[in-house]
Formats: sequence, C-alpha cells, structure tokens
Amino acid sequence: MTLTFHPLTLSDREAMQAVMLHSGRRNCNYTFANLVGWQFWYNTEVCVLDNAVVLRYTFDGQRAYMVCTSEALSQELLEALWDDSHGELTLIGLEDSQLAQWSKDNQRLLPTGKNKGQWSISSSPLRDQYDYIYRRTDLATLHGKHLDAKRNHIRRFRSKHPDFEYWPLTPESFDECRRLTEIWLREKNEGQNRNDGSPPSTGSPQETIDAEHRVMETIFSNWDALGMIGGGIFVDGRMVAFTYGSAVTTDTFDVCVEKADRHVEGAFAIINQQFAEHLPEQYIYLNREEDMGIPGLRQAKLSYHPEILLTYNVVKVTSHHLPLTSYLSRMTSDDAPLTVDWMVQQYGFDRAEVESWVQDLHFNWPLSVKALDENGQVIGLLNMSDYRIEEETPQILKDQPELLTSLNAQRYTAVFSFIVAEKYRGTRLNYDMLMSVMPELKDRFDFIFIPVLHRLKTHQYWQRWGAKEFYRDTDCVYYKLDLVTR
Repeated sequence: MTLTFHPLTLSDREAMQAVMLHSGRRNCNYTFANLVGWQFWYNTEVCVLDNAVVLRYTFDGQRAYMVCTSEALSQELLEALWDDSHGELTLIGLEDSQLAQWSKDNQRLLPTGKNKGQWSISSSPLRDQYDYIYRRTDLATLHGKHLDAKRNHIRRFRSKHPDFEYWPLTPESFDECRRLTEIWLREKNEGQNRNDGSPPSTGSPQETIDAEHRVMETIFSNWDALGMIGGGIFVDGRMVAFTYGSAVTTDTFDVCVEKADRHVEGAFAIINQQFAEHLPEQYIYLNREEDMGIPGLRQAKLSYHPEILLTYNVVKVTSHHLPLTSYLSRMTSDDAPLTVDWMVQQYGFDRAEVESWVQDLHFNWPLSVKALDENGQVIGLLNMSDYRIEEETPQILKDQPELLTSLNAQRYTAVFSFIVAEKYRGTRLNYDMLMSVMPELKDRFDFIFIPVLHRLKTHQYWQRWGAKEFYRDTDCVYYKLDLVTR
C-alpha cells in the first residue's frame, strides 16, 4: 500500500464524510469544518481510503498522523504510514480503546520486511486534548440536582432579559459575530479563559488571534458548503452570545466555537442551553471539545458533567534496526572534494560539471552538515548554498519577474544536495541532519529554496516537510519551504 496525500480542500468533503460520519469516532479533530478551517495552520493533507481517512499534519518540521477508521489499524496501513514518515512515526488522537487494541496486537502491527528489527514504541495520554461529550438532552433540559447551578444562571439571565431572542445564525448575522468576537479576543489576549475550539497557541498571541480570525472567515465564507449550524442570543437587537459547529458523526455534533459577552451574566449558559434545545434531534451527543489545560475552562466543562470524556493518546514508533549516526559535524571548504565524490557516486552526475558547481555556487559551508557512523565513515551530506534563485534558474526572470522580485525580497538559503547512504534511508538520519541546523536557519532566513531534478526521488520527501512548488522548468522543480509561521 502506498499512501498518496494531497492538500485538504472543500472538494474532499463528500469522500471524507462518507467514512468519518459513520466511523463512530467522535473526536472533534475529525470534524470537516475544523479540518478545513485550520488547514493553513497545520498544512493538513489527506489520503482517503475505502475504510479510513488518513490525515497528515506538519508543523515546525514535525509530522504527525491521525487515522479515522472504525476498524483496527492494519499492518498494511501501519507499514504505509511508516514508509511515509521521517523514521519516527507519530500517531495522535488514539482513544484508550484503540490503544488497548494496539497493545494487544503489538507484535502483529510492527512493520516487517525491509524494516524488520528492534523497535521502540511509546505512548502517552494528552489530557489537555480530551474531548468533553454530553448528551444533547442533558444540556437542553438541565434536569437533575447536579445541574442546579446552571439552571440558576439561566433563571437570572431570563429575569434580567425576559425578551431575549434566539435566532439561527445566517450570513446576515455574521457581522454581529465579528463584532462580538473582536471584544472576546481582546479580553482573551488580556488573560481571560477561552472556549473556542482552536488548538493550543503555537505562536505569539497576535499570531493566534490572526489565525482565529482567518478560521472564522473561512467558515463564514463556506457556511453552507461545510454544513454549518449555529445560533445566537440577542438582547434588544444586539448579539450577546453565539455558537456554531457541524456534525462529526451521524449522532454527534461538534461545537466548534462558542463566544459570549462576559459582562452579560448567564450569556454562556443560555447559549449553551438554547443551542442544544434547537439542534436537530438526530444528534444524541454534543462534543464541546477540549479544555487545552486551562484550569478555569476545565472546571467549567466538568461542571456540566460530561457523559464521555473522550481520551486522546499519542503513540510514537521508532526503528533502531540500523545504528543511527553517532556524529554530526559542520562542513568546511575542505569538504568540497567529498561533496563532488558523493554527487557523482549517488546521482551519477558528470564529475567536471559537479566540480564547477561546487566552485561557483557560493556554498554556505558553516550551515552544511556531514554525518559519520561509529566507524568514522561518511553516511550523509547536507550541502547548503547562498546562490540566488535566478542563478539556478535564469528563465524565471523572463517568465515570472514579479514572483522573483517577491522571493528576492525575502531572506533565503538553498539546499544544493541532501544525500543519505542507501542503507540509512528510512532512518532518522535525514531528519537529524536538517534539525541540527534548523534553529540557525529559522533565525537567519524566511525560507529554504530547494531545486530538485525531475528524475530524482526526493520530491515527495520535501513535500512531506510542507515545501511548496513555486516554479518548474525542463530540468527541475523548484520548492519553497517556509521557515516563518504565517
């Protein structure tokens, strides 16, 4: 089995939901609207199989997979995932029941064949990512002594605002949602708790706020295509709370976003109750997503007494079937002959031509890396170069001068060659070499420029890292790997 991934788009909805809606997996990360909304943040890609949807995420060079399937992970699928990984397979979002199945089938599920050997398997629960799932009727009726406090919040709200109105969200109310969101985000940035369905902050507060704006605009722009349902609470014609979401399975609805005016007592409680009351009865459960480790948010979610606290585990599989490099070192100009030898031996290039490249193309030796095994033998090279894009591909000057101007306005360096000895392919060696210089690359450059000859097999490798093609000619495909989170 070979997994073929492509960037997630709206056109994937029908094929993905044919699997996901009937999978029984209620994890909010399988909600199609969430996947589309945050696709830009995690470079989400998808591979749809007959009985599974495989999601591939890349962030800061790290790769992780989620598999939505009602079945146990097969050996064939696991081996395909391993082949697609960087030598360390990370599976996220596994429920406890899936983890138990993993443990039961541990030996059967280990990749075999060319990867057979010693393995390191570790798993850990990620409590901050557990989903809180409630019965819809419990939230709509708030019956029971354990929900007395919630009913009291709503009574106080109703007594102060007896003429409040609940209306389904429509495009006409989106501007009110934006207005309330601006207030809500500003207060959140000042240290307030949140309940918005977004991932934990991975950038600066402003980057996260900008990302949340972008997600919301994506949802609003594709409201019907994403199958969204939402509602708002209005007091004297002014929105004081709103929420929206979409189906994660046929019987479970995911509440992606809930926002309210914190200065209106009971606003959160009333939108929660009213939305549950107005949802179609086909939805037995409401997934109100995770608490992200925020103490106040965790307390609030627990106070509604979830029917299910949906577990979330991370599993990592690492192969040690070959000794990994024991020594990485930076290169110097004295390593030029070594670079020539490897380019000739590994790629079959003409020696005189490679010698000319090495002499003329401004090698950045301090950022170049060589890997040695325990016997001191060279097993890998990463050669970096500071030559400009137009030096490598002058045709772009004629074809796309505006693109070249835009790229040259940024800071970049180029990958001249990235070669690993045959027996070390499929280990972590590629990853370790690139990661050893990544902090310096991120500090000094906006992106990496990667020319790849059409005949080489490294196109998928760079695409897996999130590199995007920006130009091609008769010789190469030219990739751009962003180093700055946008």
